Amino acid sequence: MSQKRTAIPGTDLVLGINAVREVLLAGSRTVEALYCHEHAGSRHAGLEDLAKQRQVPVKKLPKAAMDRMAAHEWHQGVILKVSPADYCPLGELLAAGDDHDLIVALDGITDPQNLGSIIRTAAAAGVKGIILPERRAAGITATVARIASGGLEYLRVCRVKNLVQALEEGRRQGFWVAGAVAAEGENLYQADLRRRLIVVLGAEDKGIRPLVRKNCDFLVTIPLHSPLESLNVGTAAAVILFEVKRQQLAPSA
Repeated sequence: MSQKRTAIPGTDLVLGINAVREVLLAGSRTVEALYCHEHAGSRHAGLEDLAKQRQVPVKKLPKAAMDRMAAHEWHQGVILKVSPADYCPLGELLAAGDDHDLIVALDGITDPQNLGSIIRTAAAAGVKGIILPERRAAGITATVARIASGGLEYLRVCRVKNLVQALEEGRRQGFWVAGAVAAEGENLYQADLRRRLIVVLGAEDKGIRPLVRKNCDFLVTIPLHSPLESLNVGTAAAVILFEVKRQQLAPSA
């Protein structure tokens, strides 16, 4: 698997108030300019102040010009021109950290809304990084970055040709692999998650593919207290990831 760091296409423009704020606060990328609607209100004043603190030029544009710049994606009257985010090499993502390392691997997540939501949740939960397949899966786009609301600034994203091989490499590097399934897995709250862990989440309609499921060390299921078949994958990600972190950070008995 390639160890080369590559730019993520389409991430040189950051759209939306929350995403722009997090990029400016994180300081992880080179910022060229902040573009604001010429009739911007008080919600943008704080962003302009942040930009000026970082000596970033602030430019005012009419709505039509901003719409064209954003390719008519929803931008909330604010666009940040930055250096593109990078895809992280798998070896770098799996490199030794500590016993609390947590990585998310996504199998067949094709909806940009779900991907953006998972990235935002993963960043909030202290996830180290996310592994995405190159094929039959959503990649990082301006829309995903906006929905992630700055989450891309706080974790690494790795894109791989073969997810099963990536999981095998993770196991060789000391990770356990836990697959999230709608049924027949170990009760999430009874499973021992206090280890270096890769959590695999599958598509809502099909779940984790059989070959990927076969390469998990164990399976976990969120117990539901109603006849609902399953949770939305973004909601399930939040439940699982914060339970992992709760266990990892709990005082030893």
